[in-house]
Amino acid sequence: MHVPLEVKEVRGLSPRVKLFVLDGELRSRPGQYLMVWVPGVGEVPISVATEAEGETWLLIARVGEVTSAIHSLGQGDRLWVRGPYGRGFTVSPGRHELVAGGYGVAPLIYLGRELVNLGAEVRFYAGFRTREEVLLEGVMRDLGETVITTDDGSYGLKGYVIEHLDLEWPDYAHLSGPEPMIEGALNLFPSRVRVEASMERLIRCSVGLCGSCVLEPLGLRVCVDGPVFPREVLRKVKLGLWLGFDGRLRRGGIRGSIVPPTP
Repeated sequence: MHVPLEVKEVRGLSPRVKLFVLDGELRSRPGQYLMVWVPGVGEVPISVATEAEGETWLLIARVGEVTSAIHSLGQGDRLWVRGPYGRGFTVSPGRHELVAGGYGVAPLIYLGRELVNLGAEVRFYAGFRTREEVLLEGVMRDLGETVITTDDGSYGLKGYVIEHLDLEWPDYAHLSGPEPMIEGALNLFPSRVRVEASMERLIRCSVGLCGSCVLEPLGLRVCVDGPVFPREVLRKVKLGLWLGFDGRLRRGGIRGSIVPPTP
């Protein structure tokens, strides 16, 4: 069942990404997502970026008809949502490295806040294409040591985000972003590090019935079995966008920014 939430605030963060602050909470966990509906237009899955103090934050990139309709909304308008759905990230004590590409920062910001509240140590690594696409840097820095990279070197460190990771420091590594970044990072961290990643697929029903988001050949459904999966599972999955990573860094094909869906 959809619940209407009033838009308290809208912030433009980059040329195509806005932060929507909604009035209300839905008791989600870091890594879970909501189905966001615009009547007469359609529905799209969106990761929760924060839920606290009576507010829910959603980072929404304008990439299709539904998200364009959402971008046209302002303060006082309503978004209809259902959820939360899916399996989230591990929240536990220890040293946690958060690795994001583009607006993949959204669920990791939520995770980082929960980890800090737990007393865990957090390091944030976030990659973007250019300076103008950097999102919520101040929020990330409030959580712990933060490294920003840009593909073109216009801000922070130059290059792809996975080229700058500290592979030996963490007990846990949490990934969110494009599949090339995720596949590359899966093979970089030593085996003692518990690695998990949030996968992006075309989610339609959110309850495991339609099959549009299945990870082959395991038959896992991102909408209910994920979207967060452990490294041991993802190593058995055909990740599709970029295959054959051999454990060594390659510049070609590994981008520090997210490949958007097409809702």
